[in-house]
Amino acid sequence: MPVDQVDPRPARTPQATPSPGPSRTAPVPAAVARLRPTLRPIPAPVIDAQEVVLVNLDTGRFLWQSNGRAARAPASLTKIFTAMVAVDLMGLNTVVTVPDSIRELPADSTFMGLTPGDRVTVRELLYGVFLNSGNDAAETLASAATSRATFIAAMNTKAARLGLRTTHFLNPTGLDASGHYSSADDLAIAAIYLESHYPGLVGIAATPAITVAATATHKAYVLLNLDKLLHTYPGTYGLKTGWTEQALGCLITTSSRGGHRLLGVMLGAPNGTAYAQMPKVLDYGFELLGVLPRPPGA
Repeated sequence: MPVDQVDPRPARTPQATPSPGPSRTAPVPAAVARLRPTLRPIPAPVIDAQEVVLVNLDTGRFLWQSNGRAARAPASLTKIFTAMVAVDLMGLNTVVTVPDSIRELPADSTFMGLTPGDRVTVRELLYGVFLNSGNDAAETLASAATSRATFIAAMNTKAARLGLRTTHFLNPTGLDASGHYSSADDLAIAAIYLESHYPGLVGIAATPAITVAATATHKAYVLLNLDKLLHTYPGTYGLKTGWTEQALGCLITTSSRGGHRLLGVMLGAPNGTAYAQMPKVLDYGFELLGVLPRPPGA
């Protein structure tokens, strides 16, 4: 079945009344009633990252924030906007040509493995964006349907239309640049929107690994998802990883347990710690919702 017809998200629990939130919320197509609060206070985890945001995806309610609205380098979390704008402009099945400009990417970039002149579909490039976090795939998308500058302007227009107040993009990859920034709060709003409006992207992001078969117009690409939580934290089904020297570890995670879904956003995690810290955030969120702990040994 084509990935744009597959929605790996767990079904929402059919309740009628969403719980009100004390901070920003985003519309979602369905909601669940607030669970009965726990009888004891639940201490927030101690997290060694610059920004953290935790959202109940079933209601759009922000459950917890730590410095979530400060402007920071977002690294490859930028690419969720690259992906949404690419789908807006071209859909998933358009065939595009890989430009020579990918040769200009820094040697230490993350790559899908494209070669200039390859002809690939937008869908195939999006696997490269979400799994390998390929800067070559992101740059190809940015120049496929329009000029690179116009594409980046569309990314900023997308952010403005979502009401994001602390986001500005200068490139489609997330490479560090003065004036290229976002916040955990803004990225959470954007991820909620992606979750609700781009099921094809949700399905791609949830893919642990894939081999894109060779065709007459391109070689085979063997892609492995960089998101370790897909393998180590039960219920994880997305969404995007990121790291640069300036941004440090960055992570957007969507996870489900007990019929409920959470979204965590983390920016500025010291190198190598994001995958250890995000489970603490998600465990805290599920405990707030009264959902049973992780399975033993998970």
